[in-house]
Amino acid sequence: MIKTNLALLQLMEKLSADNNTKGAITLRNLSVRQQLIQQDQSLQHVYVIRSGVIKCFMTEENEKDYILDFLGEGELLGEIEAIRRMPASCTVEAITPLTVYVISNTQFRHFLETVPAFNAAIMELLVNRVMRISEKASRQQLYTLAEILPQLLHTLQSQHITFTKQDLSEYLGISVRSLNRMLKDIGQTAI
Repeated sequence: MIKTNLALLQLMEKLSADNNTKGAITLRNLSVRQQLIQQDQSLQHVYVIRSGVIKCFMTEENEKDYILDFLGEGELLGEIEAIRRMPASCTVEAITPLTVYVISNTQFRHFLETVPAFNAAIMELLVNRVMRISEKASRQQLYTLAEILPQLLHTLQSQHITFTKQDLSEYLGISVRSLNRMLKDIGQTAI
């Protein structure tokens, strides 16, 4: 459920310690519920999660939020906006205390062009993200929410993760009321 990328995290640790590149990378700390990125905002930086967990969500025209993903250590934020030079497509909010590496968009593009290991790590991350999105979409097409919910709850439990009902309903794209009804149907009283 919470995606991580330890290979990119290790590479960022090396780059931030290297005398040639460490000046281009800074650290930023955020508190729980603090937003790192706001939807439709112009971004000047790319972020790599050093520690903590974020939720990435879109707010639709009807003011409802839809959680795209939960991301943890080593995951990249703002790369699409940096590559395409466009405003943020979603909001990123800390759900635990968070520390991120901060790289300017210009420096990010420079690393892509001049550091082969960085380029390879980013390409791998993007490919994995496309695959995860495809898997999630196909699961949602092939299975009912009643079949997906127990699997999701099992994953949360096995990873020792606790989320609010609001977060789970936004991740599934349903109301909290519908989630409560489904939890009752499967005999689950608490999350």
